[in-house]
Amino acid sequence: MDESLVGLRAAFDAWRSRKQHPREAVPGALLERARAAARRHGAAAVARATKVERGRLALGAKGPGEGEVTAAGAPAYSRLEMPASKTPTSRPFAEVETPTGLKVRLFTDTGEALGLLSALFGVGGAR
Repeated sequence: MDESLVGLRAAFDAWRSRKQHPREAVPGALLERARAAARRHGAAAVARATKVERGRLALGAKGPGEGEVTAAGAPAYSRLEMPASKTPTSRPFAEVETPTGLKVRLFTDTGEALGLLSALFGVGGAR
């Protein structure tokens, strides 16, 4: 194993031994060192050495809590309002859940609703 991977493994082991709780976030500087090593040695080798998920080692990858902070008061959701149907129903004609957990229920069978369904299925699919 390359000396830099040995040092990185030791740094992760030291951090893990000092953690206050099991789900404590990896320090940003340590994660950046791992990402830099992944660019040199490959994500698989660094993941084996550090026991960090390969996805977190990808260039530009962000883990939970590492994203950009939104402007104060900005909603973390979107809302689309459509005109009311002439024949309101209490049951949706379509319900879609994306892989990210987003749930969409459509109550009116309009061209716009079908376009929205088409867009949802086209961007990563739904289940």
